[in-house]
Amino acid sequence: MKNHPVLLIAALALAGCAGTRPDVRLTSEPSIERALDIIASVPEGRTLMKFLHKNPVRFEYSNTAGLCHKFALKRGQIFMPADYKGSDLVLALAIARAAQIYRLSAQSGLEEIISEEEELGALFQARIALDINLVTADFKKAGGAPEIKTDFCTYVLESSRYAMAQARKEALTPDADCQRPLETLENQRVWLEKTRKAINDETFYQLLYERDLARVKKGSMPASEAMKRDAAVRALPTYEVYRFQRTFYDDQNEVFKRFARLYAAEVARDAAWRASHQAEIDRARTEFSDCNMR
Repeated sequence: MKNHPVLLIAALALAGCAGTRPDVRLTSEPSIERALDIIASVPEGRTLMKFLHKNPVRFEYSNTAGLCHKFALKRGQIFMPADYKGSDLVLALAIARAAQIYRLSAQSGLEEIISEEEELGALFQARIALDINLVTADFKKAGGAPEIKTDFCTYVLESSRYAMAQARKEALTPDADCQRPLETLENQRVWLEKTRKAINDETFYQLLYERDLARVKKGSMPASEAMKRDAAVRALPTYEVYRFQRTFYDDQNEVFKRFARLYAAEVARDAAWRASHQAEIDRARTEFSDCNMR
C-alpha cells in the first residue's frame, strides 16, 4: 500500500497547530474535514483555505443524483457527491475544484456559475492533484472517479488549453442532475446588452424573470425566489425602475470586467506553474500513461 507523505504532513500540521486553527467549521462530515486538511497541506491549497476561513461556506454531501458538485450559494452551501467517500485524496480534488469556483464567484461578484469558472476550476484541481502526488490507485478507492481522472489526465497528457476545452464542453452539456448547461461569459454579456436596450420598455422585467426561470430549471434557484424577485422589481415606482435598470447594467458590466481580469490572471498563473513544475508533470505522465480519456 502506498504511503502518502501529504497525509502525514497534514496530520503533523494539525497536531502542531491545534491551538491556532481558525474556529470556523466548513463541514459536519469527518471525511470532508480530512479532505480539507489535505488541501491545506499543499502550497496551492493553503491560500484557498485561508480564503474559505475568511469567507466560509458549508461543504456537505449531496443526497441527489449526479457525480458533480452542486452550488446553493444563497444558502452558503456546496454539495459534494458521496461516491468519493472512499478516497480522501480524490474527495480533496473534488472539493478543491468546487471551492476554487466559489472563490472566483465571490471575488468577481457573479450571480451564477459560468463555464469559464469550471475551466479554471479544472486547472486548479489538476495542480492540487500534482501537489499531493496522486497515483492511479487513489482513483480506484473512489470507484474510479472517471469524471475527475479524465480531466486530470487531459491536463497532464495534453495541455492546460485542452483541459479547459474539455471542462467547457462538460459545462455546456445539458445535465439536470448537475445544474447544467451553464452560461458562458459571452452569453451573459449578450443578455446584459439586451437589458440595456430594454430600458424604455417592459421587456426588461421579462428578461430578468426569464433568466431566473432558467436558474429554477437548473435547480440553482427555488421557484418561490424567482417569483419574489419578479414581484419586487415590478412593484418599483416608474422613476425607481429607470434608476434600477441603469444601476443594474453598470454593476453587472463591472462584474463581467472583473471576472475577465481574474480569468486572464488565472490562466497566466497556471502557465507559470506548469513551467516551474515540469518534474511533477513528467512523473504523472509516467504514472498515468495508460489513462483512458473519454
